Amino acid sequence: MKRYVFIRMEYKFLKGGYVTSKEDGYRGHRTVIAEMASQGWRFVGQIPIEMTSYGKVTFYDLVFEREEL
Repeated sequence: MKRYVFIRMEYKFLKGGYVTSKEDGYRGHRTVIAEMASQGWRFVGQIPIEMTSYGKVTFYDLVFEREEL
């Protein structure tokens, strides 16, 4: 059976783009994907969560999976 984890990313212009929350250290998407991969998680994709009226994605979730024993 597979287990899934979702990590929320937010657009922060002054932080250089999409990052995790302040409490999570404003980690960028590449850092998050590399860290999760080192723990055995596979990056599946991203899901847009919230957009502005002009179509800019302000929040999205990174989706990871791994096989549970």
